Amino acid sequence: MSVRSDIFVEAVLLPPTMMSSYGKIGRNDPCPCGSGKKYKTCCLNAAGPKVLSSGWPELDPLTPNFAQSAGAEPAIAQYDPFTEPDPEQWLALDEQERIDLVLDYHRRARIRFPRPMLHAIMHVIVENQIADPELPVRRTAERLMSEGLDRHETIHAIGSVLAGYINERVRDIKSDDDRVETESGGDPNVAYFAELEALTAEGWRRSG
Repeated sequence: MSVRSDIFVEAVLLPPTMMSSYGKIGRNDPCPCGSGKKYKTCCLNAAGPKVLSSGWPELDPLTPNFAQSAGAEPAIAQYDPFTEPDPEQWLALDEQERIDLVLDYHRRARIRFPRPMLHAIMHVIVENQIADPELPVRRTAERLMSEGLDRHETIHAIGSVLAGYINERVRDIKSDDDRVETESGGDPNVAYFAELEALTAEGWRRSG
């Protein structure tokens, strides 16, 4: 799988409700939220945001932060990809709040993408992985920044690998009605983490 920056924006990322049409998610399978944990210990019993018929989380584009509009004081008032959010505060937010914060940042920065929701979701998944001390993604992020990328570029670099990996997984599921087997003994995240280890700042810049 090549590492391309344009995949980050243009890849077709399927939400969990749409992925279920291609293959059932088992309790011990990797959680489709991208955390790297098993489904049973992550989102199986979590109360997620309302999902529309399209499969995407419900979002009011005129309301950048639901908690703030409801009168509650948010743990993180604004998101800035150049500054790491406090991991505990970030993970304490629900997924909708995280998506809202990222969308609000891009609106304030006047950064536009063909698929702003998709881009925001990829940001959130990468931030979730960086904030999780059990995953090796933080180590990759720190290394990429030591190689000269700023933190926003680092999120995009990791996101490009993640998007390409998700695309491959979706193709595998669509081409196999049973179960996707991997060389790593059934854990597809091993391949993803290996690609992150091979990712370099220079390689990502060349890919763009």
